[in-house]
Amino acid sequence: MAHDSYLTYGKREGQADFPTHLISGIPSFLKGDVVPPVTEKLKEKDVKAAVLGLPWEHTNTCRPGTSMGPRAIRCATDHYISHHGEFQVDLFDALNLVDCGDVQIIPGNARRTFDRAEDCITNIVNAGAIPFIFGGDDSCPIPVTSALSKTCSSGGLAYIHFDSHMDTAKDVGGEELNHACPVSRTAELPNCEAVALLGINGALNPPQERKFVDEHGILMFTIWDIEEQGVQAVADQVIEHVWTDKVEKVVLHTDLDCMDQAFVPGITTPETGGMTPREMIKFVRAFAKRGIDAYVITECSPVYDPANNAARVAVRLSMDVMGTIANPSGKGRV
Repeated sequence: MAHDSYLTYGKREGQADFPTHLISGIPSFLKGDVVPPVTEKLKEKDVKAAVLGLPWEHTNTCRPGTSMGPRAIRCATDHYISHHGEFQVDLFDALNLVDCGDVQIIPGNARRTFDRAEDCITNIVNAGAIPFIFGGDDSCPIPVTSALSKTCSSGGLAYIHFDSHMDTAKDVGGEELNHACPVSRTAELPNCEAVALLGINGALNPPQERKFVDEHGILMFTIWDIEEQGVQAVADQVIEHVWTDKVEKVVLHTDLDCMDQAFVPGITTPETGGMTPREMIKFVRAFAKRGIDAYVITECSPVYDPANNAARVAVRLSMDVMGTIANPSGKGRV
């Protein structure tokens, strides 16, 4: 049988005449090759960027559905090809981009699930690749920052957190690995040097969480700060705070609820009055250009989103970060 007679997954497989992956095939990220998160196997392919799903939502106290987020995001990439027209680069050629599948979760057990996630993420980092992790609820950054902090050798960790909510709870009902705790767990890491929160807004921000922000010297910009100062001015201040001589690795996180629910209806904790996707694109490009070591996107819940809009936003953000990393001198426009 001729190779162009079928399509499973894999870049450009059977696409001599038409990009059939837009309508066919098994959904991996951009129909990329599937490679397990094993350091040796990733090194064999010289992988520079790897997608990893973390379909975990067992600490969620809001609307459910984020365990289906990684699959929805992969399906949403069917809309795209691997060439990023605004950065004049092919992501497969430049990054040897692959899909590492999903972390095998243990239902109801955050600690053991996060241990597994840490192993997968550490293997990707040790292979010399940047992990792109798709959740999952907002506790998913916890194993990411923990893993990256342990791979630092000469400096510390910095964390940038886009969200409508501060997520600085010490615990929720005694549970410290909750979706309201990713910032607090990261700030408590022994080598955490800097934390920045962006897009904070809305009524669902308790006073004790604001107190944690002040006590730990966390840099915070509310949605109103961003509106008044503008994206570039805020980005410049975050860059000055994060990219210092003390910081070796930077983790970037986007909770999709930092954007107004009109743009991302399929999320677990929707808010009104948040950022636009265009503002988010400008921010993540600016930070990716300075250099990041992991990117996490959380709270995609396709059960509330028949058009899969939130997943499409997640794809655009991740592809723009990839495009910036692959070609930092790209024009950023077609």
